[in-house]
Amino acid sequence: MYQDSITRELLSALPEENQIEVMEDWFRGEFEDPVQSTPYDSAEGGYIWIWGGPCDALEELYDEFEGTVPYEPIKRLAAELDAECSE
Repeated sequence: MYQDSITRELLSALPEENQIEVMEDWFRGEFEDPVQSTPYDSAEGGYIWIWGGPCDALEELYDEFEGTVPYEPIKRLAAELDAECSE
């Protein structure tokens, strides 16, 4: 949704809940839980990040939406995403 149908100007004017929905759509389109396709080797200490990562939700959201969405909604969404998966 974010990249295809909404401008940064429109996003900045949306209510906070809608901003969070748009940011979450973008985030889920760009990143996934490592359990989905990242190799795991317990002997090596966990996931083997062959495609980059792990990524920090707050950092990624802030880098993408800084200057468009206030910090508090970004922080709130990052906390929700981290509660689902910390890597």
